[in-house]
Amino acid sequence: MELTSGILSRADYLRAVERVGELLRCAGVSEVLVSYGFGCDCPNEQLYQDVPMPLDRLLPFMAEGERLDYYRIGKDNLHVKDGTGRLEILFCHESDVHFISEDAELVERLKGIWLAAGFTSMYLKRAAEWAPID
Repeated sequence: MELTSGILSRADYLRAVERVGELLRCAGVSEVLVSYGFGCDCPNEQLYQDVPMPLDRLLPFMAEGERLDYYRIGKDNLHVKDGTGRLEILFCHESDVHFISEDAELVERLKGIWLAAGFTSMYLKRAAEWAPID
């Protein structure tokens, strides 16, 4: 399954990232693998290379990437996953956030968290089709 936030402003994008972090903490994820992707202007040897880090380091890593001009929030792709293959997050270059997991409970929890935060333009993809969240 894949849940997307819909297109977000920069401020809402950062709030969505924080909410994903909260979900991961509650789900027992303490370490993530992070890699620069499409659009990033990092050194070539860092592109698509997983960097393990504590979950609490994710937001500072994103800020540092912007400071170095390697990554632009909402304009370049940043890939995040846990080490077990349970979930993947794409902080997308199209100003939306994708949460991918076969764990339906996690997807539903994030959907509830995002709805409570006021994100109402979400879409869910169960097979090949995207459906808006009502």
